[in-house]
Amino acid sequence: MPSAAPYKRSRQSAFHDDGSDDEQTFTRTASSSLRNDTRKKARLSGDSRALKARRANAAEDDEPTVGSDDHDSAAPPATQYELTRDNGFKHLDHTELDDQLATQRLKERPSVLAENHEALNAIIESITCINFMCHVRLHVELGPLLNFIVGENGSGKSAVLTAITLCLGGKASATNRGGSLKSFVKEGTEHASLIVRLKNQGEDSYMPDLYGDSIICERWFTKSGSSGFKVKSAAGRIISTKKADVDDIVEYYCLQVDNPLNVLSQDNARQFLNSASPLTKYAYFVKGTQLEKLDDDYKLIMNSIEDHEVKLRELDENLTYAREKFTKAVQLRDAASKAAEMRHRIQVYTNQLAWAAVEEEEETLKEKEAAIVAAMAEISRAEGLIAEKAGALEKIDDLIQQKEESLESERQEETRATEAEDEIKQRFEAIRKSINELHASERHMHTNLEAASKAVKKYERSIVEEEQRLEEVSGGAMTKIQKELDAAIETRKRIEQERIDHKADLQPLQEAEQAAIAKAEEPANSLARKREEIQSAESGLRVLSQARRDPLDSFEPKMRQLLKVIDDDKGFAQKPIGPLGAFIQLTKPEWMSILEKYIGQGLAGFIVGSKADQARLMGHMDRLRIYGSSVYIGNAALNNLREPDAKFDTILRVLKFDDQRVRDHLIINNHIEQTLLIESRSTAEDVMFGGPPENSGSCLAFHDLKKGHGVRITNIRGNLSTSPISPNPSQKPRMKTDQDSQVNYYKEQLMQLNAEYQEIEGLRRAAEQAVQRARRATAQHKQREEQLKREGEKAQVAVNNIQASLDEFDGTDGRLQGLKEALKEEQERKDHYGNQYAEVAIKKTQLNEEADELKKELSQAHKVASDHNARVIKAKDKIERLKETRRLALSEKNAAHDNRAVAEVAKTEAEAARDRQAKVLEDSIGEATEVVSQRAYIPEGETKQSIERKYESTFQQMRRLTSQMGGSEAEINHWAGEAKRDFNAARQNVKSVRQAVEILKNSLVHRLGKYRDFQRHVSAQARCNFSYLLSERGFRGMLLLDHKNKKLEVQVEPDKTLENGRGRNTKTLSGGEKSFSSICLLLAIWDAMGSPLRCLDEFDVFMDNVNRAISTNMLIEAARRSVGKQFILITPNAIEGRAKLDKDVKIIRLTDPRQQRLPDMVQ
Repeated sequence: MPSAAPYKRSRQSAFHDDGSDDEQTFTRTASSSLRNDTRKKARLSGDSRALKARRANAAEDDEPTVGSDDHDSAAPPATQYELTRDNGFKHLDHTELDDQLATQRLKERPSVLAENHEALNAIIESITCINFMCHVRLHVELGPLLNFIVGENGSGKSAVLTAITLCLGGKASATNRGGSLKSFVKEGTEHASLIVRLKNQGEDSYMPDLYGDSIICERWFTKSGSSGFKVKSAAGRIISTKKADVDDIVEYYCLQVDNPLNVLSQDNARQFLNSASPLTKYAYFVKGTQLEKLDDDYKLIMNSIEDHEVKLRELDENLTYAREKFTKAVQLRDAASKAAEMRHRIQVYTNQLAWAAVEEEEETLKEKEAAIVAAMAEISRAEGLIAEKAGALEKIDDLIQQKEESLESERQEETRATEAEDEIKQRFEAIRKSINELHASERHMHTNLEAASKAVKKYERSIVEEEQRLEEVSGGAMTKIQKELDAAIETRKRIEQERIDHKADLQPLQEAEQAAIAKAEEPANSLARKREEIQSAESGLRVLSQARRDPLDSFEPKMRQLLKVIDDDKGFAQKPIGPLGAFIQLTKPEWMSILEKYIGQGLAGFIVGSKADQARLMGHMDRLRIYGSSVYIGNAALNNLREPDAKFDTILRVLKFDDQRVRDHLIINNHIEQTLLIESRSTAEDVMFGGPPENSGSCLAFHDLKKGHGVRITNIRGNLSTSPISPNPSQKPRMKTDQDSQVNYYKEQLMQLNAEYQEIEGLRRAAEQAVQRARRATAQHKQREEQLKREGEKAQVAVNNIQASLDEFDGTDGRLQGLKEALKEEQERKDHYGNQYAEVAIKKTQLNEEADELKKELSQAHKVASDHNARVIKAKDKIERLKETRRLALSEKNAAHDNRAVAEVAKTEAEAARDRQAKVLEDSIGEATEVVSQRAYIPEGETKQSIERKYESTFQQMRRLTSQMGGSEAEINHWAGEAKRDFNAARQNVKSVRQAVEILKNSLVHRLGKYRDFQRHVSAQARCNFSYLLSERGFRGMLLLDHKNKKLEVQVEPDKTLENGRGRNTKTLSGGEKSFSSICLLLAIWDAMGSPLRCLDEFDVFMDNVNRAISTNMLIEAARRSVGKQFILITPNAIEGRAKLDKDVKIIRLTDPRQQRLPDMVQ
């Protein structure tokens, strides 16, 4: 059977073809027959289908309820469904707003009607009736738009509408012409048939490939009550004989032939247009607008929900019973499974008992073998200790030899220092002897100088006496002037000599000043360097003290978090090692800062075993934002290293490693095995520049001036280079060390640096004071020179003045002249002795200075000798300590020999015990193999005794359980399977029904909401259209819809001059006015319907000619406004004189069958 075509038509045509999309969607959703996405009517199953069948049978036998209810009031909703459907009629509380919106839609219609055109489908093209009612054959060709069927009574006008209703699947009772189909068969015949031809063209045609341009629906029925359908294509080929296919076609095109307002028969038209009560009009309204159809469909859903809920309660009881049955069956099955499991477990325990004894003997054998391994390990340990102590003794012997050689060298240095001290001492004594001899010469010269001084004084007195005598002769003036001249000349000479001597003293003062300045710069520079050294030492001490709390503080702040991530990550093929500094111990803390700088960031790195582990670890570092640590791949194991002579320290020899891979990594990347460590820079330069030792590449040494700093010296194929190593004071130590020793080292270094700092500070202050003194001396010298210059100028002026006065005297005494010459000779002799005395004093001063220098040299030499003596004592002490260490090592070596001998005896005894135990184990295995050939697994922690207890307990439980089951294991499993299937089926049924109920409830709630929206919309549309149609004749009125009481009342005021009147009831209207008002009501309801077919029988019977003409023209205009709709209007009266006809109107005149001619009847 062909299936229904997709959904085509909707109720949007019930309003306006140019309506909005929202209105279209709204009206489509409110369509009847439980449609969702197709126009095919839903089939209901079960009780719902039976209920629908009962309703159909009742409708076949009884008259329609429309028009039969003459009561003036309706009972309120009594069922829960009606209360839910109406929802208190809240959706109808906005009548004014709804009417306003409907009025706006009416006003939006075009004022000038467009040309009406025919639809491409859903049009009845022709109707043929054979042996139907009183007609042998009645054939009517209908127009596609407006059809007026005119004829006298009995001509077949109403038969056309009845044929349309019956042929398209309508019930006989819906025609009001008969109670059953057999009553429509013409008297005298046994068989009747009806044929309706439907137009089926256009894009939305119904199955055009199957039916073609037309669909022919044929219904036949007989006097005996049988009937059937035929659905044919346009070519006459029978497609189907099922009523359901006819229903699908009618439903697809929304023809609604069973709608009493869509196909308004003669009796229904008479009743609706003239004598219908408000209840009857309301019944016609809900039937015509399909509200009643929707309500019936939703009641079916509610009945289905109730049936499902009743069924659900029964299914819940069945599910409870099935669950209990299944639970019992599962318990019994579990008991059976437990019994089988117990049998298997007993067998396992039997096998385990057989091999438990073997395992005990194997454990005993392992203990014996472990004793052998322990003895061998003790032998190996003892041998290793012997080798270690032998090596230690060899090293100690080498050290003792080195220290003795060093002691001999120190003794030679001490001898040389003592000899140097003696030589300086001899020179000092010789100078002291020379100074004593100069003292004797100085005394002799002093005696001669005093004698000469006395002679000078004697001649000076004689000259004075002679001058006095001459003065007495010359009155004393010349003598006086001569004396003044002599005094002036003497003053001038003295000043000149003093200036000469003073000038000679300037250069030494200037040189002393420059020397003092230069000497002051040296302690200032030394003080700055010493301050840096103190800060570095304090920082090292502080960092070291902090490192006592947590060694990881020296690394990245998130290093601890990274190590936790590494511990938690099980994806590494080999766990990474790092940070490397945490795996290294420095045995000589004084090298810490230099080695930290030399190795650098490698101390913060990690070592992994593969490229994948490297990428994994770097990913963790990136997530934690750790960027200062490198990741190295290291798998090499290095042996047979090429190292320099053992007398040299190397980086490798001062480090200890917790992991061999860390050592190998530093050897490969930093060559620590060939990097020498020499404390003295000069010694390091001598070692490296004089030809580096074999297997050495570079050397690290301490800086001469900067504590904690170092230098790196290399000699690569004769290319010599020196580079400084400047550690970072803020870098915390990353390598482990003996922290107490390192702290003491830093404290001693800090004390020494502070003492040196104070000493340099004293030298700096003394140097600054010397600079100030030299500058003051230079300034005073310059001031004195200016003063002497001025005094010399004054003395020369005085000599010139006195000489001018003396030139005025003539002649001199010869005796005075002789005295003066004698005075001159004595003066010269005095000067000679004075010069000798001065030379002796100068020489004495020089010797004293040399003696002071020698005294200092002697003190220095004594200090050097004392230092060498202390070194000799220290070297002797070291040799004694080394000898004591050698004695201890020798004692440990001898003890290791004794331990090895004891371990060898223990090994021999353990081997004998092992052989005996192996024989016992072999016998035990043979006994176990007889029980079970394959070795049984013994769980960890289980013993033979514990397995025996489990065996006994399980065996007793199995006996009790077997006696309680009451069936075999296979039967119990079969019962459990059936119970499980029954339970699953019951549970699935409950689930399916519950889901169906939930779906139906949700669907009903949704559809009732759409029902209320449609009811509200169609009511407003009918009210506004009714008022609009009345206004076409100048009437006023209103349509009163009371959905709560199920009433429809019409109020009309024909007199438009009564502006304040509310209108009259239709009972007070004239016949024509009443008919006209009913036509307006019908057209208003038609405008709210969506069917493409409208039929009306004898609409103008009770109208006068005026109302008949107006109503006819109104029907024509309404038909033209409903573009594409087909109208079939039946009237016994003529149309031509009272209607505005056009090409879209077709008038069909029917004659009384009794007046038909024979050829017409044959045709």
